[in-house]
Amino acid sequence: MTARLYYDDLYAKEFDAELLSQSEHDGKYHTVLDRTLFYPGGGGQPCDLGTLSGVEVLEVIEHGNEIIHITKSPIEGRSVHGVLDWERRFELMQQHLGEHLFAGCLWNLHHIHTARMRIEGDNVSIDTDIPADVNAILEAESSANQAVWADIPVEVIYPDMAEIRENARKLPPENAIPPVRIVKVEGVDYVPCCGLHVSSTGQAGLVKVTSCENHKGGSRIYLKSGKAAYRWLSSVYHEVRKAEAELVCGYEGINDKIASLKSKIHSLKSQNEATVVRFLKPIAESLVKDAEISGGHKIVSHIMKQSNQDEAKHLFRLITEDKDAVAVLACVNDEGVFLIIGTDRGNKNVDVRPAFRKAIEILEGKGGGSSFSAQGWGKNSEAVGEAMGAALNELKGG
Repeated sequence: MTARLYYDDLYAKEFDAELLSQSEHDGKYHTVLDRTLFYPGGGGQPCDLGTLSGVEVLEVIEHGNEIIHITKSPIEGRSVHGVLDWERRFELMQQHLGEHLFAGCLWNLHHIHTARMRIEGDNVSIDTDIPADVNAILEAESSANQAVWADIPVEVIYPDMAEIRENARKLPPENAIPPVRIVKVEGVDYVPCCGLHVSSTGQAGLVKVTSCENHKGGSRIYLKSGKAAYRWLSSVYHEVRKAEAELVCGYEGINDKIASLKSKIHSLKSQNEATVVRFLKPIAESLVKDAEISGGHKIVSHIMKQSNQDEAKHLFRLITEDKDAVAVLACVNDEGVFLIIGTDRGNKNVDVRPAFRKAIEILEGKGGGSSFSAQGWGKNSEAVGEAMGAALNELKGG
């Protein structure tokens, strides 16, 4: 059995131990010690990292009563000196407690249950059993930070099951064997947890929600605490300052400036589209007028060079205003070839998909669509002539 020193002293950074066993597995070494400060991970918290007698620890896992330290190279000698990556461990404890505070407040204020928690790098995500709206999230965040500022002690207790059932926001698994480890923050949270946390709420520093999305009938909420929250807010601050400089305004005016720019962009886009349509309309009329008639349809084929996808779509719409027209258009530019083949939506007498499939295969591209319209991108622009010919031949029943 490996003695778990991390439960005895959360703030110990180094330790000495005796090597019990060591074995090689796929080029890596699995080392078991009689005692360790390395947390093997659990409860959504990643394992600790660091060194054993100067050898880097890549991963730590729990196997029965043993804690296995995985390293790239073997540990020399029976006496081992372990050193934690303390900055990483401390941040993980901050993040884990911050999650407890937020989840506890979400439960206390809105009875929203946290079904899952995971810490990945600077990010903590929690999944709730029912959707959490913005107001509930903001209220829980505010309450969690009130708990941070109150600097409440974080207790680890082992009460009887009757007390746990009465007080816990989440019950332990049915197969849990007493005593059950409970992490308690008076007035905020009371929950079974095997993870590690800073010893008082003040050391969590700050709890900040960064985003939220719908997830499997509930919500997935992302938050950061402590140093991770500080780094994120510092990054946001610098981005805001850059935006202020570009928009020539203070941060209070950024939203108004963006709204004004979006309005101008929309107006310019509308003007540009009107100009493009005026330019393309006579081209479309000429193409339809000169189109080859086949099977009662006007087959319009045209290659647009150094144009773009939007212009090709505009030309397509103008051509297919003629209900009898079938357009085969290719737009060639530095990105490749945009291919669109189609007719009026109400035209039930033609299926353009076989022609499109032959052409897009020649162009070494991908795409798809319906019987009346199909489009996609190809990378072989040198074969655009061959692809157009194959599409036309298919449409003409050749």
